[in-house]
Amino acid sequence: MKARKYLWWGLGVLLAGVALLWFVRLWWLPWLLRLVLSRYEIDRLRYEAAQWDHPSEWTFYQLRVDKGGWHLEADTVSVSLWPSRKVSLGHARLWRSTNAPTEEPTPPELLSTPQLPLAAIRRLLRQLERIDTLSVTALEGPLEATISLHKAGQTWYARVCRDTLCLTGSGTLQEGHIRFTCPAGRFFLPSGSFLAWDSLFGSVEVGAQTFSAELRGYKWEAFHRRVASRPLHYDSAGVVVRGYEGLDSLRLIVQPQQLPLQAEFRLVWNKADSTAELYLTTPRQPHLAFLRAFPEGFWTVLGQAQLEGTSALALRLRYDPALPETLALDIDWQSEGFAIRAWPGRSPLLLRESFVYQPYRSSRQVLLSPENPNYLTFRQITPYVLHAVLHSEDGVFFYHQGFQKERFLQAMWENWRCRCFRRGAGTITMQLVRNLLLTREKTLARKVEEVLLTALIERFGLLSKQRIAELYFNMVEWGPEVYGLTEAAHFYFAKPPHELTIPEAIFLGVLLPQPKAYRYFVDRQTGCALPSLAGHFRTIARYLVLQNYLPEDSIEVMQPERVCLEPPAWPKDTLSAVP
Repeated sequence: MKARKYLWWGLGVLLAGVALLWFVRLWWLPWLLRLVLSRYEIDRLRYEAAQWDHPSEWTFYQLRVDKGGWHLEADTVSVSLWPSRKVSLGHARLWRSTNAPTEEPTPPELLSTPQLPLAAIRRLLRQLERIDTLSVTALEGPLEATISLHKAGQTWYARVCRDTLCLTGSGTLQEGHIRFTCPAGRFFLPSGSFLAWDSLFGSVEVGAQTFSAELRGYKWEAFHRRVASRPLHYDSAGVVVRGYEGLDSLRLIVQPQQLPLQAEFRLVWNKADSTAELYLTTPRQPHLAFLRAFPEGFWTVLGQAQLEGTSALALRLRYDPALPETLALDIDWQSEGFAIRAWPGRSPLLLRESFVYQPYRSSRQVLLSPENPNYLTFRQITPYVLHAVLHSEDGVFFYHQGFQKERFLQAMWENWRCRCFRRGAGTITMQLVRNLLLTREKTLARKVEEVLLTALIERFGLLSKQRIAELYFNMVEWGPEVYGLTEAAHFYFAKPPHELTIPEAIFLGVLLPQPKAYRYFVDRQTGCALPSLAGHFRTIARYLVLQNYLPEDSIEVMQPERVCLEPPAWPKDTLSAVP
């Protein structure tokens, strides 16, 4: 009897304890949450009110979660653990905190070793898989977009809206593998850029140390003012990305799909010394495959080229943070059977004959032909004038194949740091291509086309070095509405070009980067070149000595003060009234 009595007493106490715990359940709820969330390393969790009407169902109001600088706020969060796992979020907002800089911001590095938390992403996907039903009414993200999400079992549906534009997508989530389909969509940015497609398919798979992603779509259309001045089109295009994260390195492999070109981009970060290497390799393929791999609208001149032959390309770009302003570039370009079957419209072939040049932002038209009385053939250009000007603009013009690698890499580094097109690395050939065949727009498309046209002209001899120099000296802008060496000689020194002295030739070379600002290179009172140009004069004079156009003992007498401008460049009656 006593044992039964104690049993009933124990059962009564247990029931009373359970009733008491349920009665004060909201009091010990924070301790329970802390125990449950400890495995997720949550920094902080707060809520204003909670509701716990069923042992397996909780509802929180005005909840906020902080983790690693990220913050999530939700009006309501409902969680059900039994008989099925359900999570529902009302209106929520996700953002990342930023601290205002107290010091002058430092320029960004070219590349920094990224950290891909693949294991954490994998754990997150597993947690999402375990949730039978997930409903997110509206989640405002850091990109000013609102996301609505619904997941039931392995299938999910999402809607992303920005301003008045919305994109929808659906797919499956199973064993860390996400598949998705997105119907026709069009996405705009405030800058006027946009991306549109008719249909989009893809998948993402994440492992502990590997990941892969595939994306393919049809009827692509895109525009960005820094990429091209016109919309770009693809009938179909795709990409496959694979990544491998090890203890000592991180590797990304990118391969384009549904394009006529077979290519592989490989990016390797070495974590020990933070060096980065970019590889581009393409097996031997027709030249046209390289051109057609770019979207429609990318080319203005090359789009009309019909080329024969094949090429194979291997490129390696290396960055070492120990030498932050240097890049190492190696290019191996092997071509066979190059020939031009046809090239209608504007092309380098037109530059072999007479050509009418329309200068940038000018109403003039310059005839590049011996029929123009101001035109100089290559043999009519005085040798010391030729070399003085070339050394100022492109000192190794006759020895390179269209590019100066060091200048090109320095320009790439500086443009990356400023995130702009601040500095060019144009050789004489590149300037000729830009002025006679292309436009002056500062876009990626124009720069890529300029590089490829220069490579074709130089590598396959579409124009000789003499022809390039001849065209350059007859079309280059040398002042306000002054084009070519003949006009420059008459404008600055009132004499024909064959009568120019060596100091005058050097001065013309000094002007070329900023020809319209020539007045800032001369003394206000005398109209003669400034003494501060003496270093430049001596540098070019030494080069002319090496070319046997000047005796060595005359270097010191090559003084800027010996160059004095004549009308119309410098009217004699206004010497002291120069602004």
